[in-house]
Amino acid sequence: DLKAKVIDRLPAVSTEITEDTLRMLASKGAIGVAIITCKRPKYLTRAMDSIFRAPRDPSMFPLVISQDANDAPMRELVQKNYVKTGQAFHMHHEHDPNAKAVAAKFGGSKQAMGYVLIAQHFGFVMKRMFDEFGFEAVIFLEEDLEVSPDFFSYFEAMKPILRNDKDLFCVSAWNDNGYQNLVLDPKAAFRTDFFPGLGWMMDKDLWDELRNHWAVAYWDEYMRRPDIRKHRHCIRPEISRSFTFGEEGGVSGGQFFKGHLGKIKLNDVMVDWSKQDLSHLVSAKAFDDYLTAQISAAVQATTETVDSFSTQSKVLRIEYEDPKYKATVAKKFGLMPDEKEGIRRMSYRGVIPVAWLTNRIYLHTRNWPHLK
Repeated sequence: DLKAKVIDRLPAVSTEITEDTLRMLASKGAIGVAIITCKRPKYLTRAMDSIFRAPRDPSMFPLVISQDANDAPMRELVQKNYVKTGQAFHMHHEHDPNAKAVAAKFGGSKQAMGYVLIAQHFGFVMKRMFDEFGFEAVIFLEEDLEVSPDFFSYFEAMKPILRNDKDLFCVSAWNDNGYQNLVLDPKAAFRTDFFPGLGWMMDKDLWDELRNHWAVAYWDEYMRRPDIRKHRHCIRPEISRSFTFGEEGGVSGGQFFKGHLGKIKLNDVMVDWSKQDLSHLVSAKAFDDYLTAQISAAVQATTETVDSFSTQSKVLRIEYEDPKYKATVAKKFGLMPDEKEGIRRMSYRGVIPVAWLTNRIYLHTRNWPHLK
């Protein structure tokens, strides 16, 4: 009886998430969710609030907050609000003393140093998530990203496709062309040759490839390199499942925010992705066939005639010449005019799906698909 009374008085077992918890969940097929953070506690609070608003099975999507260095207000916030409450695991990335020398190779500016530290932090997180905790797939978020209500439903449905198709190397929540006036269908998703980032998932197979030569700086540009991408694709939604509000204090200095990032629509519709027909996404051939059929059946239009189809809810196609992209289709639809490593943002074999005045439009070149 005395023994029973003593046990009764012992403090309750801590509900804090431990490394062993993470290993156990990883072994059962959980998808790790890594939230990359540094020293913007208000931003992290906003990001975490959106994560907690989205339906999520914590045993399927355990949260790991990885803090770069040791900013005290950030550390205290994470410990009090997320660690002690058993909602997230907290780990620290210590700065590499050689980071300055690495940054010198990229001009040595404060901004270059920031990009070196971020790449090193991502590498640290990947090593821990894949090698130490044993996750077979990991979603990467940052402290200035909000997520949609169906964010976790989307990634759960896409994981088997990513794991089973060697022609895929990531799944992203982001559409770079996802302005309010260019999106239509919350249930639509596509393949792209472009690496979008901004809330994205990769698997252990890709980490096995990259582990020994991970990016030393500018990690997102590294992911777009032809020798890294190897002609593989990313799955991305029509309406973004993430939104970046990071106008202040980030490495890129909010340069991109007002003109582009801040105008992307965050999906606000709860889609159950487990009930959607994703058969067109399961392989490159399936997606090729899908796009070819869509474009073959589409009504031909031009940038001059497209507005005349307003409110008709048709499927249209517009052929463009890549050297004239900026002056023609990019100008007409307000698309970002640049390309990275020869790939237009969100394009797949040169095809860029957008919505315009209730119509689905496929922008494409004469190179593909081969229309009869």
